[in-house]
Amino acid sequence: MKKIVLLTKNVYLKKELSDVLQRDYVLETDIKTPKNNIIFFDIDTIRASLIRELSDNNLVIAVTQQKRTQPVMEAATFGAYETVHHPLKDAGISRILQELIDLNIEIKHSISITSPPPTPTCAIVGHSPVIMDTCKKLARLSQVEVPVLITGETGTGKELVAESIAQLSSRFGKPFVVVNCAAVPETLLESELFGFEKGSFTGAVAAKEGILKIADEGCVFFDEVGELPLSLQSKLLRFLQTQTFYPLGSTKEVQVNVRVISATNRDLSAMVKEGKFREDLYHRLRVTTIHLPLLRERKEDILPLVQFFVNRYRHTAPRQIKGITKTFLKKLVSYDWPGNIRELENSIRSAIALSKTHYLTTYELKELGCRPLSGSKPAFQETIASAIIPFLKDAIKRKEKNIYEKIHNEVDKPLFDYVLSYVKENQSEAARILGINRLTLRKKLNY
Repeated sequence: MKKIVLLTKNVYLKKELSDVLQRDYVLETDIKTPKNNIIFFDIDTIRASLIRELSDNNLVIAVTQQKRTQPVMEAATFGAYETVHHPLKDAGISRILQELIDLNIEIKHSISITSPPPTPTCAIVGHSPVIMDTCKKLARLSQVEVPVLITGETGTGKELVAESIAQLSSRFGKPFVVVNCAAVPETLLESELFGFEKGSFTGAVAAKEGILKIADEGCVFFDEVGELPLSLQSKLLRFLQTQTFYPLGSTKEVQVNVRVISATNRDLSAMVKEGKFREDLYHRLRVTTIHLPLLRERKEDILPLVQFFVNRYRHTAPRQIKGITKTFLKKLVSYDWPGNIRELENSIRSAIALSKTHYLTTYELKELGCRPLSGSKPAFQETIASAIIPFLKDAIKRKEKNIYEKIHNEVDKPLFDYVLSYVKENQSEAARILGINRLTLRKKLNY
């Protein structure tokens, strides 16, 4: 028989909770053991701040009759696992108690998070063969004064690798300046890179040093270099060849000593063929390359990454984080991580912030994969594009007319056939599912 503790000064609440629990639990009104209890805490008759000392070793459910947000927020702030309103409802209480029982079972099978080991020479966390090879290559390239192009999908850690190259090189302790080519507007990028003289353009009320001058003797990291506008690519090429440039509005050439590291999540070789990226600049940037693998290709690194991020962000937790459950880790490993390490890091930060116990559990991962990723395309869009683009290229090559209408006709037929079959030829229902007018549907069906 499972024991439940009720802390209240309301005699009627005890009877109310007893009726809800019925014979499944024993209800007690004092704490005989200081740990591992499920406690119903009446915040209407006892100070809510007392929850703080109880919630450290027990699972506390706050109870209130007030229909206001303030007591609910206070209870959560002091560490209550959940807040319920009375009169208590059997279904709601049963659900919460079953959740707590399942949670306790999950926590019994946990992995402790220990303090991090000394900082590794290679800043990339993991022990998979592919990451070991990456670290070896990174260490070798850091000792050679050549441009490095880092490739890999968004979130794989390209900036971290760039920083590691700079730290392991002879330029350690010198400036490391990041230029996000996708974030700086094209109209400002040139002046940000090269600097400008006073009066060189409207608003230039004083001279300003550019990023390349600031990075002198150190490293400059061009992140998302594939987004660099063509108009600037030739000027960057000249800088790479000579290590010199002219600030805007100046006739005086500036000489610097800068190591260039760049990164991209795009296929630069394909962009060269399409005329979107200069071939000579491409070869200048990729004297040596490092490719970073997807997280789903190195899932054995998920546990050390989780340990790393828990140690990094555990200070933000509402209570001490002692470890993670094995079920929590299993769910992380079974996920494909389209956002790679950055998505994993954000998921761990979210789990820590939402944690209601000393362990990270699957209850903090309920939204895993539900948040849309910036810039990512749904799989069905990619599938449609892969089917349409070859047809489109062929049609353009043959100089066909009315291509738009032909593509729509090809797409509409299987779409309408499937939906009409699904709704047993009910055109009104088919139009509702498709989000179009029934008359539009009839017209497209040539009725």
